[in-house]
Parts: sequence; C-alpha cells; structure tokens
Amino acid sequence: MFLLYNVVDPCQKKLGRTWHPFAKAFPFFHIMREHIGLNVVKSNPKVFDKWEAKEGAQCIFAIFPHGVGSDFRVLLQGMLPDFLPNIHEKVRSLAASVLFQLPLLRLITLMTGCVDAGRATATYNLKKGNSLIILPGGEQEQLLTKKGVECVYVKKRKGFVKLAMARGIPVVPTYVFGCNDLYETKEAGPIRFWLMKNMHVCLPNARGLYGTYCPYPVKNTVVVGDPVTFPTKEKGVVTQEELDEAHALFVDKLKELFDKHKGPLGYGDRELIVV
Repeated sequence: MFLLYNVVDPCQKKLGRTWHPFAKAFPFFHIMREHIGLNVVKSNPKVFDKWEAKEGAQCIFAIFPHGVGSDFRVLLQGMLPDFLPNIHEKVRSLAASVLFQLPLLRLITLMTGCVDAGRATATYNLKKGNSLIILPGGEQEQLLTKKGVECVYVKKRKGFVKLAMARGIPVVPTYVFGCNDLYETKEAGPIRFWLMKNMHVCLPNARGLYGTYCPYPVKNTVVVGDPVTFPTKEKGVVTQEELDEAHALFVDKLKELFDKHKGPLGYGDRELIVV
C-alpha cells in the first residue's frame, strides 16, 4: 500500500510537501536544537541580507560537512524564517531517495522541506524559483566523518556548481562547525564503502552520548558565506573549462570561510582537509 502511495503521489520528485509549523515547533526538534546549541551565523550580514532582500533571490546553499547523520539539516529547516525572512518558503533540501521509501521517515523528511536528490528534481525546483540546500559530500563524506577532523569530500563533486551556473544563480558556501564532533566514529572499511558505492546504503559506525545514537552536546554553528556567482560566456551553457574554474573558486571560498571563522568558534587548531 505504501509503495503504491509513492507511485500515486510522488511529491518528493516535484516540490515536496513542506509543513513549516511542524519544522519549527515540533517539541523534539526544539529539544535537539538546544542540545547541540544549533546556531546560524552570516559571515558578512550586510552583504548577505542585501542579496536575500532582492526580488526573486535564488541560490544553492552548499553545506559542508555532512557529518554522521547531518543532524543539523532537519533542525535547520525550522530556523529558516529567522535568517531567510524573504525566501524561506521557497527553500528545499535535497535528500537521499531511500528516505522517502520508509513510511515515518518519508513523512518527516517531506514536512521538513525535502525533495528527492535526483538531478531532475533539483532542476525542476530551480526552474520553479526555489532555492536548494545541498550536502554535496553525500554518503562518501558521511563515511569519512571522524571526530576532531575537518574533512570535506568535494574535489569530484561539481554537479551542484554546474546546476547553479546553468540557471545563472549563485552558490552559497556554508560550513557547520561542530558537526564532526557529535559522535565517535570508527574508520569505514572496504565493505562499507562497497555497500555505499554499489548498493547506495551508508552504514556509519558511530556512537554518541552514553554509547547511544544520541549526539554529544557539542555546539553546532552553521556559518553562511557570501553568494558566489559564476558567469558563463553563453547563457545556460556551461563548458568544462568554465565548470572547472568555477569549482576551484568555490573550493577557495569554502576554505576562506572556514579559516575566517575557525578561530572565533574555537577550532583554531584545525585545518580543512579537502579530498
């Protein structure tokens, strides 16, 4: 019956079915935001707010790192009205297809602003004027998560930049400090990487508070950078050279964002590893 429902109403492959009051006020989400001290900081508030106030403002938020479970992603949805007052209703997050195949997870995933992570769905939402939240590192970065280490998997991930360039919209580099420290992890062996690559099943080996899957009470700060636009010679057409240059620029901007804020946020002894 549930599989039939997915076929009859595949809203995750369209615009989703966000329920903003649930994302903001669900008691468990409030408790978890307090538990990990989730906070959003704009790197340059004047620059970002001026852009966000423009009519038709649209972008792709590229958030790193993924972390063990990207706990911040679900919790962040209810905070969007506070730091995106003008466009929060037109923001969707890309989520793994498997999350829409499990009844309860499907419901929560949809109500917290998610749509399917397929390219067709992402393109459809951008054409409809929505902005996207993307975790480009995905499952690969998830398995690479190690407490105390700031590592992002982005060298081979250029699709989000190409999406933005094709639509002529900016990418906003975003970094979540504290995300990698929520759990103790063990190095992923070849079997888990094989499952991830061939079966699209990610099995992080992690434990948190009291040996459970409850995260440690580590403050998470989402730092939002400045929108970065990558021009193309021909509108809607992205050459490989243009894409490579734009991607390299994005990585530089992400590093700059990390280096600017790591000291004030208590991570001055860490370096960003890009793989």
